[in-house]
Amino acid sequence: MHYATMKKTLLCLAALSAVCAAPAMLSDEDALAAARATLANMTLQEKTQMLAGSGTMTLPAVPRVGIDREWTMSDNSSTVRSALDRWSWKYPEPRETGTKLPSLSALAQTWDVEWARRHGEVLGDECRDRGVDQLLGPGVNIMRTPLCGRNWEYLGEDPVLAAKMCAPMIEGVQSRDVAATVKHFALNDQELARGTVDTHADARTLNEIYLPAFRAAVKDAGALCVMSSYNRIDGVYASENRYFQEGLLRDRWGFKGLLVTDWGGQHSTGFAAMNGGGVEMHRGDKIRYICEPASNRFPLAEAVARGEVPEATVDEMALHTLFVMAKTGFLTNAPRAVGSRNTIEHQRVARYEGAESIVLMKNERGILPLDAGSLRKVLVIGSGADLKQCHKGCSGEGTVPYEVTLFAALTNRLPNAEVRLMPFCAKVEPSAADIANATEAGGHVEVKTEEAWCDEAQLRAAAESADTVIVFTGTELGCQENMESEGRDRVDFALPTPLQNAMHTILGWRLPRVVVVSRSGTPVGYTWTGLADTLLQTSYLGMEEGNAICDVLFGDVNPCGKLAQTWPRCYEDTAVARCGTYNATNVTYLERFYVGYRWHDATGIPPLFPFGHGLSYTTFKYGEATLDYGDEVTVRIPVTNTGTRCGKETVQLYVAYPGAKVERCAKELKAFCKLAIAPGATKIAELRLSARDLAYWDDFAHRFRADAGDYEILIGASSADIRARTRFRLNETLVFAD
Repeated sequence: MHYATMKKTLLCLAALSAVCAAPAMLSDEDALAAARATLANMTLQEKTQMLAGSGTMTLPAVPRVGIDREWTMSDNSSTVRSALDRWSWKYPEPRETGTKLPSLSALAQTWDVEWARRHGEVLGDECRDRGVDQLLGPGVNIMRTPLCGRNWEYLGEDPVLAAKMCAPMIEGVQSRDVAATVKHFALNDQELARGTVDTHADARTLNEIYLPAFRAAVKDAGALCVMSSYNRIDGVYASENRYFQEGLLRDRWGFKGLLVTDWGGQHSTGFAAMNGGGVEMHRGDKIRYICEPASNRFPLAEAVARGEVPEATVDEMALHTLFVMAKTGFLTNAPRAVGSRNTIEHQRVARYEGAESIVLMKNERGILPLDAGSLRKVLVIGSGADLKQCHKGCSGEGTVPYEVTLFAALTNRLPNAEVRLMPFCAKVEPSAADIANATEAGGHVEVKTEEAWCDEAQLRAAAESADTVIVFTGTELGCQENMESEGRDRVDFALPTPLQNAMHTILGWRLPRVVVVSRSGTPVGYTWTGLADTLLQTSYLGMEEGNAICDVLFGDVNPCGKLAQTWPRCYEDTAVARCGTYNATNVTYLERFYVGYRWHDATGIPPLFPFGHGLSYTTFKYGEATLDYGDEVTVRIPVTNTGTRCGKETVQLYVAYPGAKVERCAKELKAFCKLAIAPGATKIAELRLSARDLAYWDDFAHRFRADAGDYEILIGASSADIRARTRFRLNETLVFAD
C-alpha cells in the first residue's frame, strides 16, 4: 500500500474506532453531581484514602460506597508501562507488553496535530485494554538546556509548538475514557538535583514560555489530571505551592481535576493540604504523609482531628479525585471504551509517525534516497545501530513484543546484499554514574559496561569495499555520559572525545557514499557536521525505529520532519551557559524569555541547525502572502512542489514587532500547518492569528496585553529560512484576563 494511502487509512480507522468506542465521558455537571453524591456517603478516613496511593500505581477501592476496584495509573507518554509491584519499583513477572510509540521529542518533530491525536488514541486504547484508568503523560516541560536528561520525553523548546501538539494528544487519550496527566508542573526543566533545586523565573518569562503548554492542556484539551514537579519554586516545593496549585490551576484556568504529586514529591501533610495539594504518590511502602497504606495509618485524618486542617478542605481535595473517576465512567460503572493492544494498526502508527518525525538535516550530494536494487555491500558503523532502546529510560521505558533496530531493518530490507555491522574505531571507557535520583524515581537503570571498538585500518578497509556506508551516532538511553534518562542530566553537551575523533577520521576518508544517521532526543555537540554531506536526525522511535529510518533512507517516505529544538554549535553558545544559570541549588532563569531560537536571534550567535529546519527529497516554492480580516487574521500563502516527488512541507508563521513599546523577541512562532503536495501542484496554506497571539505578559496589569500598532508576519520553512513577509495593524490595545 502506498504510504499516503496507508496514513489516510490509519486516520479513517482511528475515526471509526472513536465512533465505535462509545466514550463514557460525562459532562462536567453530571460528573460533579456523581462525585458529590459519593463524597456525601464517605467517612473522613475514606475521603483521605482518595488522596494517597494504595500502592505504587493505584488508588484504593472503597467497596462500601461503590468503588469496587482500585484506580490504576501507568507511565508514560509513548507506551503503557508494565505494571509495577504494589510496594516497590519492581516488575511482577510476566510483564505485560505494549506498543512503544516514538518519544514525544519525535512527535514534536512531525509538526502534525493529526499524528498527535492518533498518538494519544493508541495510548488510550492500550490503557483500556490493560485496565489502566490514568496515563501519566504527556510531559510538556520546555527544553531550556540541551543537557536535560528528559528532553526526549518532552515537546521541544517552543511554547506554541508544545501547546498545539499536547492538546490533541490529550484529547486522543481521553477519547478512550482514560484520564491524561500533563506534567511536570512547573519549571522542572532539568533533572540535576530536581528534588531539591530552587527555581526562579520572572512572571513574564513564566507566562510566555513555561506555562502555555500547561494552559492549553487544561483549557483547550480539558486534561483531567496534572502532576506537580519535584523542584522548589521560589523556595516552596511545587507540591505545596499555593500560587501554582490554586492561583494558576484552579482559579485562573478553572481546573477541576486531579492534582497528583510526582512519585516522592510530597513533603508534608497539613501544609500541603492547606496550599492546594492533591494526591500523594510514591513507591507503595513510602507513601506516608496523607495515608500509610502499608501500616493503615491516616495522618491527614489525624491532622483534621487536631484542628490543623478543616474537613471541608479534605472534602474539596477528595472531590477532585472523585470528579475524574466520574468523568471517565469509572465511578458510575458506565460502559467505557473497549481497548486494544499490540495491534497491526498500532504498530503501523508507530512506524509511520516515526518516519514523519525524521529530519533530513543535510543532503548536499543527493545521496539520499538510496536505491535498494543497486546496493550489494553495505557497511553500518556504530554498535548503537543494533542496540535496543525500548526497555530503557526510567519512566519512559516499555516492554514490547518486538523491537526492530536499524541494522535488523537494513538486513531485512536488503536480502540480496551483504550488510555488515562494525563498531567505531574508538574506545570509550564508561565512567561511574550517579544514579541515585533515577533509582529513587523508580528507574530500572541502564549503565554501560563496555564499549565495542575496532582497529582503524580494518574499519577503513571494510568501508572502502562497501558501496554505501551508514554511520550511526548520537546518544543512548541510560545514566552515563552520552546517555539520556530520567533522574540525571547529561554530563557533557558534546559526544565523548574518542567518538568525535572517530567521526572526523571516518568522514575524513571522503568515501563517495556515506550517510550519517544521528539519534538523540536532544541537541548534541557535533564538531564534524561540516564534513558530512548527508545527515539524518532521528529521536527515539520505539519498537519500529529501524523500519521507520529505512522508510526514509530508501524514499518510501519523503522526509518531512522539522527540528523542534535549535541545535547550537557548542554548549557555550546556549543561553544557560552564557548566563550561568544552570546549577544544582538555586536556578534563576536570567535568560528570561530568550529560549532557543529567540536567544540566537537576540545575540546573533548562529546555530548549527535552526529551529524548524528540515529538508525534503523535493523542493518547495512559496508565493506571496495575503490577509483576510475577521475575528482573526487569516494568512494565506501558496506553496508549490517544484520537484519530482510527492512531499510534505510544514509552513511556519512567525510574528515580529516593529516599533514595539516593550521588549519583544525578534520573532516568535505563532502558527503552523503541514501540507501534502504532489509534484508540480500548488496548495494554499491557511494560518490563523488571533489578537491574543500577539500579546505579551504585562507585569503591571498581571494580564496578557496586545498593543495597538504594526505587526510583521514572517512565513518560513524554518526560523532562519523566511520565504514571505507581510504586515498588518492592530487598531486597538486589548487586554486578556488570561
